[in-house]
Amino acid sequence: MSAKQLCILFLSIIFWVTEATAQQTELQVGFWNVENLFDTTDAVLIRDDDFTPSGKYEWTEERLVKKFNDLSRVIREMGRNGDLAILGLAEIENLDVLTRFNDDFLKTGMEILHKESPDERGIDCALLFNTDQVVLVNQHFHTVYLAGDEKTRDIIEAQFQINSNQGSPSLYVFINHWPSRWGGQEVTDPLRRAAARRVRNRIDNILISDPGADIMILGDFNDYPSDPSLQSVLRAVKAGPDLLPGDLINTTWGLHVNPEAGTIKYRGKWTVLDQIIISQGMRDNKNWEWVFESTQTFMPDYLIESEGKYSGWPYRMYRSGKYHGGYSDHLPILSKVTFSE
Repeated sequence: MSAKQLCILFLSIIFWVTEATAQQTELQVGFWNVENLFDTTDAVLIRDDDFTPSGKYEWTEERLVKKFNDLSRVIREMGRNGDLAILGLAEIENLDVLTRFNDDFLKTGMEILHKESPDERGIDCALLFNTDQVVLVNQHFHTVYLAGDEKTRDIIEAQFQINSNQGSPSLYVFINHWPSRWGGQEVTDPLRRAAARRVRNRIDNILISDPGADIMILGDFNDYPSDPSLQSVLRAVKAGPDLLPGDLINTTWGLHVNPEAGTIKYRGKWTVLDQIIISQGMRDNKNWEWVFESTQTFMPDYLIESEGKYSGWPYRMYRSGKYHGGYSDHLPILSKVTFSE
């Protein structure tokens, strides 16, 4: 055998050993605004009176159980391949209702991360995670300070490591539900800018310590990818050659520019309020990695109205203040990520 042939053989063996020993895990990370998951009791300090049996929305135990079963169906189907590792949720009233849902209806073995926040309606963000796939190593709940007496949901920060390699580099996940547009864009824009600054400040702190940190920011931002709160304040922009150090990548930009795609419909048009944003560290081919073009809405037929005036819209639970019997006014959104060991 010639020296050239020996060299080729040696390189082939090295390549084969590397491929055999390298392990890559692919997981799903997602978010869903589930539209008012309330219990049926009247809490003293929050405005939840409408979601009681005698309230405006006639929120009964029967309707709550149907809601539990509906949400379970969707989440189980999202994770039908056993790869749903992290799921952020919005519009959860409290830990009790979420625990009942998770333990008695969903039954997938996922753990809960939640804290009561100061929102006046009593709706919080929450996070479900699969402990067979990821390990929670740290958590923070960030209060968003608004002008005057206004209050909004806390932002969840969770730090995860892959279960199979504890002590490995972390994945930072932020779950958001920014202030709504109720009252008009001009009036409410400063509120979402305040939320964006809160997240941006924390992202900057992480990146100072580790410029290549793996970060995912998910949520219902109540703004579009092109709005100032996201582009200018959070610095979540379209991927491209003009990215600056510290810029974040909005992986939902493709949905934003597609008139046939979105997570919610407004005035008959699809829009993207629910988004998944990543750090540049999620595209550096190291440790945690966002799978290119993997961000998509989860849209089985049963989540979409099939007939009537709102055919083609998300099949929501309430419409025009009346019980409609659907799932949510928002569609879930998912991304695939990999971890290489």
